[in-house]
Amino acid sequence: MCGISGFLGDLNDSPNSIKIKRTLHLMTTRGPDSKNFWKKNIKKKNITLLHSRLSIIDPSIKASQPFIDEEGIIIFNGIIYNYLELKKNLILKGCKFKTNSDTEVLLKFLNKYGPSKINELEGMWSFAYLNFKKKKLVLSRDRFGEKPLYFKYQKKSIIFGSNLNYINSLSKNKDTINNKKVENYIKFGWRTLVSTTNTLYNDIKTLQPGTNLEIDFNLKKTIKTYWHPKSVKIDNNLDYENERLKLKKLILNEFDKKLRTDFPIACLLSGGIDSSVIASVSNIISKKKIDCFSIKALDKNYDESDLIKKNIKHIGCKHRYIKIDKDNNLKELIKLIKKTSSVVPSVTWLLYAIMCKNIKKLGYKVILSGIGGDEMFAGYYIHHLHYLESIYNNSYFSTEYSHWKKNTAAHIRSKNLKDFKSFLKKNNLKNKAFSEVLELSKYFKHFNTNNLKSKKYLNDKFKNELFKDLFYQSLPTQLYGADNISMYYGLESRSPFLSKDIYSKSFSYPNKFLIRRGIGKEILRSSMKNIVDRSVLESSNKIGFYANLKSFFDLKSIEFKRTLFSNDYINSIIKKKEIEKLLIKKKLSNQETHFIFNTLNMAIFLENRNIKN
Repeated sequence: MCGISGFLGDLNDSPNSIKIKRTLHLMTTRGPDSKNFWKKNIKKKNITLLHSRLSIIDPSIKASQPFIDEEGIIIFNGIIYNYLELKKNLILKGCKFKTNSDTEVLLKFLNKYGPSKINELEGMWSFAYLNFKKKKLVLSRDRFGEKPLYFKYQKKSIIFGSNLNYINSLSKNKDTINNKKVENYIKFGWRTLVSTTNTLYNDIKTLQPGTNLEIDFNLKKTIKTYWHPKSVKIDNNLDYENERLKLKKLILNEFDKKLRTDFPIACLLSGGIDSSVIASVSNIISKKKIDCFSIKALDKNYDESDLIKKNIKHIGCKHRYIKIDKDNNLKELIKLIKKTSSVVPSVTWLLYAIMCKNIKKLGYKVILSGIGGDEMFAGYYIHHLHYLESIYNNSYFSTEYSHWKKNTAAHIRSKNLKDFKSFLKKNNLKNKAFSEVLELSKYFKHFNTNNLKSKKYLNDKFKNELFKDLFYQSLPTQLYGADNISMYYGLESRSPFLSKDIYSKSFSYPNKFLIRRGIGKEILRSSMKNIVDRSVLESSNKIGFYANLKSFFDLKSIEFKRTLFSNDYINSIIKKKEIEKLLIKKKLSNQETHFIFNTLNMAIFLENRNIKN
């Protein structure tokens, strides 16, 4: 895991030594182990590549970046999970290696095949690769967008980087704030944060996952998509029992590669299916037991300690609870936002930050999380509603509806998510994923949901909702939060479920393989029999990784209120008096908690950019 940034353009616009030094200093957060840069003038153009390193595979100095050989140079953030297999094939073709790093394997692979075979890579990455002979810069991002890559076009140059502030640091002029993005985040929540290629700055874009951006030295730009997830089709002829066994084998094989590291691994564990699968499978595969960590819940509604206890007993690994401490959370949040030039997407990610901070102190460098499991296998409560809606006119709807009422709806606390008939009636809301934010309209001077459109990507209505969550609404923001926060604390965050082969499996399944008898993730549960504790597999109560805002902050304090209402632009769109009443409310709803936290985040972000409107 690392930080990357760079410039390609006219000599007169190239970053000077002051800008390079300043940017490398900013990049220390992502790469505390070493940092360096490479600068060269080629064909009356300048190319500058900067890198900061968090060493995970081969920590030797020889493996540091920018990594260069006689054919090309690369700066790389991430990990190539199948680097050993690729290296073996490259050696057979005559390639020689001087390190044990995945970075050198990636460079040799690109030298040999260019960007045309990037789809053979398995991993998470953002990289910039320059081929000396072809004089073409290739920027690439992994399939799911686990690693960020931003870029900005100027008149005679392009600047790119892992963080927004790297680009502003190298740029001639600081960019202006995207007010529409700010407003959507505060009003409609974290799902809007990374739903498009637009960012919090007007002229800085994010490179779409699964694509390459190729730039020649005339600054001609070409974007090429190397992965096409929409091409996967449902196969209604699949046999459930055969697929259950195939999925088990696939998960074991995929997770095995994702444990490759030269440093200790920690696993985040809740009482849910996804983290339980990762912890259980990883401890079966790994030669050394992987330690697990959980948040100590303060709210009984989010207490999963019984299932966690059963998990640990079943796995037989070391386990530690991490407690939430109110002290200094506001100062820590301000510092995190300022250093990463990003917001913390939701309260869930503040919990994640607390865990990362404590895990890093114990000497770990890699963490495993269950990100992506819900989107792959239909794990959210709203997925049940979409599924029921998709089979509404089928003969078996009544049976499935009854199972859902009995097995799942009984656990749901949100009124919006447990009332299927009300969900059907919300035809005026173009994207029902945002149905819960409607209760927040009273806190804004203007509130309109017309722009929250639902786009059709797949013909199957239910799979289309999962697809949107995977690539536009849910997963992108989760990965944004996981990457920014883990890197801030010097940790590499891995998400074992994010695999092109696991995706192809799950999206080829008939929908009834995913939700059956009112239970979500049905085929994942059944594939993990005798691997994950039975109590966890049979639990249909999705508790979630969450805590109330009052667990972190004193909402009545002068400091909290001053920070919350510190930005003039935000104050122009909210009803301040209504929110002041909200701060003294005895118990906040989930949506109210998220709303206050989002407003706080954005106020901190804007004030740290010295921008008032």
